[in-house]
Amino acid sequence: MRSARQVVVDRFGGPDVLKVIDVSIASPRPDQILVRVEAAGVLYGDIMRRTNRYLTETPLPYAPGTEIAGTIVELGNKVSALTLGDRVFCRVGSQGYSQYALAEAAQAIPLPQGLDFAEATALLAQGLTAYLLTHAVASLRDKSVFIESAAGGVGMQMTQIARAVGAAFVAGSASSEEKRVFARDNGVDLVVSSVERGWSEQIMQATDGRGIDVGYESSGASFVELLRCLGPFGTLVKFGRGVDEHQSIDPSKLVGRNQTLRGFHLPGYFGAAHRPLLDTAMHYLTCAVLNGALKVQISHRYPLQDASLAHQAIEERRTIGKVVLEPWAS
Repeated sequence: MRSARQVVVDRFGGPDVLKVIDVSIASPRPDQILVRVEAAGVLYGDIMRRTNRYLTETPLPYAPGTEIAGTIVELGNKVSALTLGDRVFCRVGSQGYSQYALAEAAQAIPLPQGLDFAEATALLAQGLTAYLLTHAVASLRDKSVFIESAAGGVGMQMTQIARAVGAAFVAGSASSEEKRVFARDNGVDLVVSSVERGWSEQIMQATDGRGIDVGYESSGASFVELLRCLGPFGTLVKFGRGVDEHQSIDPSKLVGRNQTLRGFHLPGYFGAAHRPLLDTAMHYLTCAVLNGALKVQISHRYPLQDASLAHQAIEERRTIGKVVLEPWAS
């Protein structure tokens, strides 16, 4: 039986709990494929799982990684739409931080020439989130928008897509001057410091007192400030969970200003009912990258044995755009 290097976690904690071990690689079931992983995406959600703060329970032990891109090296006996050697990218339930990974054939997306493996991983969770937030969750045409972490993997794609669908004004936050410069260059009109308080006043001034029509918040750090500058009939979309986040809100304040508070969780879209929407989203994202309408920034690339460094870089806010592991790099 073949073996491969894989990252595993047997206890919750800091980046040091990520261990690289040798594991046996099983052959794919009839409807599966085996992929030689050339790039595995690293998500903030992976860090939340590692620290036992994810929205759903993470049983121990587990092997992290939910997005991969690579080449098919083995097919299940019922797989007919794919062939050996095909370049694909797809979501997996776990075990993505590995040299080889099993995936459901139905989830595999052909990877066109011109799109590299690392770029492809940026479209799976972060790209889908950006698309759905800007297309399915709220209408942005002629609207004023606020995007938390505008220099992050989701934020940078949301900014470009918001511009493409006709947002009139885009504001955002970032934690450092380097990231604020990047966000401005990426199309954000006003970038505020996410580590300072009182920035809602800047938003109100920039919108002539009208406030934001649609605000996107994920960490909890911007929640209170964003509510302060949310305009009448505005929508605040909560699409993530911060570390040790606890928020309170007086619902009557939403009523008086006809405001909406909405939640978003990407895994909820992975059922059969939403498959046509996800197919449309992936087609849009792939074509947009290929024709230059959407630019994806690969911030850091790490070999598999440095998975802990990848997590640490994200936690310390040292990344701009996407972080990937390249399992065959040394």
